[in-house]
Amino acid sequence: MEAVGMLAYERKQQILDLLRRNNKVATVEQLCKELFASGATIRRDLKDLEENKLIHRTHGGAVLVEGNSTEDPLIFREGQNSIRKQTIADLAVKHIQDGMTIFLDSSTTVLMLAKMLNRFSNIKVITNGIKTAMLLSDYSGLQLMCTGGILRENSKSLVGLSAKNFISHYNADIAFMSCRGFSIENGASEANEDEYYVKRQFIANSKKAVLLSDTSKMGSDFLCRLAPLSDFYEVITERKEVNDQCNQYTRMHKP
Repeated sequence: MEAVGMLAYERKQQILDLLRRNNKVATVEQLCKELFASGATIRRDLKDLEENKLIHRTHGGAVLVEGNSTEDPLIFREGQNSIRKQTIADLAVKHIQDGMTIFLDSSTTVLMLAKMLNRFSNIKVITNGIKTAMLLSDYSGLQLMCTGGILRENSKSLVGLSAKNFISHYNADIAFMSCRGFSIENGASEANEDEYYVKRQFIANSKKAVLLSDTSKMGSDFLCRLAPLSDFYEVITERKEVNDQCNQYTRMHKP
C-alpha cells in the first residue's frame, strides 16, 4: 500500500536518509517496506536520484554516491519548509533599497528573497548561486554578476579560490546568506569547507551580513564554524521569539 500524502521529493529525501543510515546501501525491498511504497514507485525514484548523480543503482537496490552523505540536494531543499522561507524572505526584504549592492549566497532561503528583487531598481547583485543567477537574469533594473568557480552539484553553487577571490574585489551594502545549522552558543556553521570560505568572504566584504535560516536548523552545529552571531547584523527566522533571542547577540541593537 502506498504511503498517503507523501510528496515525491519527500520520498526521495527519505531514500537518501535511509541510505545514509544503512552504510550507504539499501535494496528495493527494504525501501518499499520502510516507505510503504510499491516497487515501481521506488525504482522510478531511484532512476531520478541516479540521473541527479546522488546514487548508483545496483541489481535490486542502490548505493549512495560518495560525497553526498551530509547534504540534501538543492532540488529537494527547494521544496522543504517553503512557507517558513517565504516568511523569512518577507522579513528580510525590508533591508533592501534601490541602488544597493547585494551579496546573495546559493541557498534556497536566499533564492526565495531573490524572487522579490524585481520590485527594486538600480541594484547590483553578486551571487555564487547558479539558480539565483538564472532567476535574476530575467529581471530588469538590476546588474547581475556571478562569481565563477567550481560547481558543486548538490547545491548548484560556485565555490573555490576563484569564487572567493572574485568576491574579494567588491564591496556590498548587505549580504544575505543561510547556513547548515546555528545556535546561540556557536553561531552559524557549514558542513562544506568550500561553502564556508565563500560565505566568510561575503561577510568580510559587506557592511551588513544578515543570516536567514528557518528554525529547523537551530541547535545544530556542523564542521565549519562560519561566524558567531555577533558577526551578523541580524538573524531572521520565521519565529519572532527566536529572532528576539538571537538578536540580543547580533549587531542589530548595538551602536
